[in-house]
Amino acid sequence: MIGLLFTIAAACYYIPWLVKIISEWIHQYPYIMKLPGPKGLPIVGSILELAGDGKTTDTSTAPLLFWLECAKKARAEGHQIFSMTYLGRTITLPLNGEMVKTICESPEQLMKGKDYDYLKAWVGDGILTAIGDKWKERRKFFSPMFHFTMLEGYLDSFNKHARILQEEVAKTEGTEIDMFTYTKRCALDVIVDTAMGCEFGIQRNPDHPYPHAIEVYTNFSQRYNTEPQMWITAIWYLLYHREYKTALNALHSLTDDIIKERFKRVQSGIVDLNAKKKPLIDHFFGLVEQGRMTMEELHYEINAVIFGGHDTTSAAQSWVFWALATQPHFQQQCYEEAMDIFGDSDRECTHDDLKQLQFTERFIRETMRIFAPVPLVERELVSDFEMGGHIIPKGTEIFINAFLIHHNPDAYPDPWKFDPDRFLIDEISKRHPYDYIPFCAGHRSCLGQKFAMQEMKILTSTALRKLSFQSDKNLLDQGYATDVVLKATKGCLMTVKRREQH
Repeated sequence: MIGLLFTIAAACYYIPWLVKIISEWIHQYPYIMKLPGPKGLPIVGSILELAGDGKTTDTSTAPLLFWLECAKKARAEGHQIFSMTYLGRTITLPLNGEMVKTICESPEQLMKGKDYDYLKAWVGDGILTAIGDKWKERRKFFSPMFHFTMLEGYLDSFNKHARILQEEVAKTEGTEIDMFTYTKRCALDVIVDTAMGCEFGIQRNPDHPYPHAIEVYTNFSQRYNTEPQMWITAIWYLLYHREYKTALNALHSLTDDIIKERFKRVQSGIVDLNAKKKPLIDHFFGLVEQGRMTMEELHYEINAVIFGGHDTTSAAQSWVFWALATQPHFQQQCYEEAMDIFGDSDRECTHDDLKQLQFTERFIRETMRIFAPVPLVERELVSDFEMGGHIIPKGTEIFINAFLIHHNPDAYPDPWKFDPDRFLIDEISKRHPYDYIPFCAGHRSCLGQKFAMQEMKILTSTALRKLSFQSDKNLLDQGYATDVVLKATKGCLMTVKRREQH
């Protein structure tokens, strides 16, 4: 009887879904047959290739490997894009900076892809997911908050948490660790401090409930897109809903508590909203006072900042440490640059120091080229759109895959070779501006990219002044999981050693 009920429930859910998939496939099939790329099977498309074989590849690693193969073939045939379908979704991937510019600078094609819908329960319909006039309004609100004069106010936080990262990692001397664990805690401490104006002390208190709730929620959001059994309401509520809802409630509760406490301090005059140095939440309180934002909208925007401000940076920074540990000669150059600037002093990094960390910045940029921290940004076409000499139909999702763009041999000869000098000014001028998109580009580019670069330069130089990093692996001896951010399936494993002080 129970089996029959599950069968009926599955049929009730899947039949309308299958009808929708089939109707969309019939509509888009004539277009897809004219576009370069794998044709796949009728209706289900290339889902088998994207799912992996479960042995050498799985649902987290298979898509990227498959797309790299498709990109290589399409480029060899002289194409600038390729398209494919899976489970009723039609996607097109641009293969060079010119094609990325076409979509990213279109004033009409601003709608995010379907996969962002799963984040709305946490981040709402704000800067991250909004479209149209609401997105334009939010963009205007956020832009002044990341002006260079505002960024200087965050240096104290960057330095403080960089020092804690250095101290916590030093405690593991001689023991193999996964640096992603440490960079994630550090990035969370930084963004909570700079966005909310408070401290959770996650680096020294890794059992804090906040990072656990984020991990559970984002994991469910990612899995929901690739595990069809979750789409059946009965199965979802029976197996997954409680854990998911507990994590989501914890995230909202923590944000609410912080907003209420901070607002009390504003009302009592303890916090000055006109202060030069202030967290993002105080900027939002100013908008609330002006009637331009509600407290509910403030809540969701803070969550969006936390999500966007820690995951990307933590992934990028873990890859930076991986690149340092596996390439001692480049690590030595970064270390010598830091010593030329700071010597044996223990002082904090200043704005002027950041300008001098030129090789370190090139090293970080090359790391983000090889290991694009945000491998995928999605747009859903609101109208038919021309790209690469082809008409892409309305409803198609454009997957802007930074990993593919950054490994384009036409822009980067020998693209898997690690070479920080690719980011010398003369070399940059030879490429299309959109051939490098670690923070996406165009109208919906990441507002916090300068924030992230300053943070990473300080984290890197502060760590190197006291520690060296070692790994017996090669740089490319890795597996790549395309979750929300690019993760190392083998872990960013390394050991650290304290440097002798002279």
